[in-house]
Amino acid sequence: MLGVEAGRVEKKEKRAMRHVMGQTVLALLLFGLGFVAWTAGSWQRRVADARESFAKLQYAAMESDYADLEQSMGIAGLVPWLADRLLADAQRDRAAGEYWQARYDRLEPQGDAAGATQDREPGLLAMEANAQYRSGQQQGGDRQAVLHHLDAAIKGYANLLKRNESDADVAYNYELIVRLRDALSKSRPQPARREESADARKPAATAMAGDLPEGRTIHGDPGAPPPNTDMTQFKMHIPVRPDERQGGSDAGQGGQKVRKG
Repeated sequence: MLGVEAGRVEKKEKRAMRHVMGQTVLALLLFGLGFVAWTAGSWQRRVADARESFAKLQYAAMESDYADLEQSMGIAGLVPWLADRLLADAQRDRAAGEYWQARYDRLEPQGDAAGATQDREPGLLAMEANAQYRSGQQQGGDRQAVLHHLDAAIKGYANLLKRNESDADVAYNYELIVRLRDALSKSRPQPARREESADARKPAATAMAGDLPEGRTIHGDPGAPPPNTDMTQFKMHIPVRPDERQGGSDAGQGGQKVRKG
């Protein structure tokens, strides 16, 4: 009888141990899922803050935010599904910041050891192709350098069209650059001009006025009066109330108030 009772006690202890271990594993699993959700939410919030800086044209703050974000995302290498989308968005937005600051040299197309274009986010590849075209515009009279950048842009747009042939923007850019490249290759080379200084070739978009850049930005061209326009000929008129319109030159001044009572 004692042996049977001891066996029952041992079975109860084993069941209790399995129950405790199951609860412990479940608690650890829930804790891990909660930590993953909290981390993903934190990353999304930081991406939103960086995009707000980008919309305000505060590129320095945006670059700092994205640099810290990409560094912190390095710990997510074991769970790619967690950070891949956010990391791709961060890289595309950083590339857009470089593009609108005219840092085209930082957007050179990246390839593998065989020279093939890496499989990356289409928005980032489109930004690199756009940068190649803009780099060609900066070359001035260097015909071969311009053709080189146009060829790189054409290759980038062609790779994007292979992925999605219905992308109208990419198709338009591809046809435009092909025509420009064809016209430039058939035109007569221009005589060499005096080499300009680096500051003279520097785009206006990189100059800063206060906390906002000058020149074209992601929001478009800044407004300004037409060139050679005398703004003093424009006068400002302040509308008056209906009861003041018959007041002549005294309109807007108001008459003497009559005290009531």
